[in-house]
Parts: sequence; C-alpha cells; structure tokens
Amino acid sequence: MSLDKMTVARRYARALFELVDDNNTLDQTYQELIALRQVFEDNEGLESALAGVQMTFDDKKAVINNLQTGASQYVVNLIQMLFDYGRMDCMVAIIDEFERRYDIANKRMHADVVTAIQLDKQQKDQLSANLAKRFGANEVVLNETVDPEILGGVIVHADHKTLDGSLSSKIKQIRRLLVR
Repeated sequence: MSLDKMTVARRYARALFELVDDNNTLDQTYQELIALRQVFEDNEGLESALAGVQMTFDDKKAVINNLQTGASQYVVNLIQMLFDYGRMDCMVAIIDEFERRYDIANKRMHADVVTAIQLDKQQKDQLSANLAKRFGANEVVLNETVDPEILGGVIVHADHKTLDGSLSSKIKQIRRLLVR
C-alpha cells in the first residue's frame, strides 16, 4: 500500500528534524532546506521530472549531484534517500513540514497581511511586534499583499484567525448598523 505525500512528508521531516536537533545542526539544516526549496520553486516541475520517466537516469543523477553540492551530510542523505526510493516529488512537502516543526520549536509564526499600501520597515516591525505579543510568538514572519480595495487599515491572517481592521470592513459594518 502506497503512502500519501503528506504522510511521507510528516515521517521524513520528523525523522530529519529529530536527528539534526539532537546533533545541534537544526538552524544550519533549516537554512539549507529553505535554499533547496527555493531551487524547486524556481524550477517548476523539477520535483515531478525527478520522480517521473521524462528524464534519463543519468540526467536525474546529474541533477541530484548538483542539488547535493555544498550541502551538509544530512541534507545530502535526504536527497539521496528520496531519489533512491522514488519520492523526489515529496521534497517540497517534506521541507514545508520541517519548517512547520522548526517554527513551533522556535515559537515563530507566519502571518499573511493585506494592506492598502506598501508598509515601510518601521510599520512592518511594529506590526510584527504587536502580533508576536498578541500570539505569544518570538518572531513573526509577514507575508505582505497590497490590495487597494481595502481602502486603509490592515487584515491579518495568522494562527487560523483573521483580524480585520480594514477601512472597507468598518464601512460595511457602519452600513449594516444604519440599515437596522
């Protein structure tokens, strides 16, 4: 019976996370995996090409060797194991799951932020600090989107919650109250 991609991702990420945490290379491995994920994101279809039959074995091996260049032994072993077991199509999912574990261990959270205009560094820092305090995080990583339709204010999606302080929502709320 074949395991689904998320089950594979959870198992591999957990094993790698525990291994590098025990060997005090967690931060280094995290950085390597983030860089590796960027390679896959920049080369759309690389995962499926390495897992599929479109490429010859020698071409796949050349790509694998290139991915392993400069990596720590743990990341080299992960890449090789996934290649050997025909699971290269799970690489990004494994990295995502590893990052999720890393975030939990470091009390780091991601927040999707929608604003009407681009925030400057001071505004981003203040928003991050406020969200960190509100959610008990050590660090908040903001993924910012600009949407002029919200008119002003900010909408934050973080920790399965939505905080809507947009001007467009406030106007809608006033309209509802006036209609009553």
